[in-house]
Amino acid sequence: MKRILYASGSVLTGDEIAHSVVKYATVLAKVGSADTITIPVVKDHVPNTVEMLVGPSSQFIIEDAVDEPEAPGTDYAEFVAEIDEKRELLEHPASIQPAEGLTSYEDF
Repeated sequence: MKRILYASGSVLTGDEIAHSVVKYATVLAKVGSADTITIPVVKDHVPNTVEMLVGPSSQFIIEDAVDEPEAPGTDYAEFVAEIDEKRELLEHPASIQPAEGLTSYEDF
């Protein structure tokens, strides 16, 4: 488990989630954008969620929370896949290709 610390507090979440959030915030900062994401967390040993704004001004610290057990039944794979996909799209945006048979705007 990891604790994500930020200006007004902290949240407890899985290792992969914490790392995905920081990587996503880093890419958002590089492209000058922001996003609000709903993060799976653990509060009082029970799965929960929080909304977090991430972007160019996000400042996080991640620390190990070794004294905190993983909440039973938590599966973070779907969240991590979604955040990683968003990050990939920002890092490697799709390029627009001309329609088949067209090579430039002059062909219109």
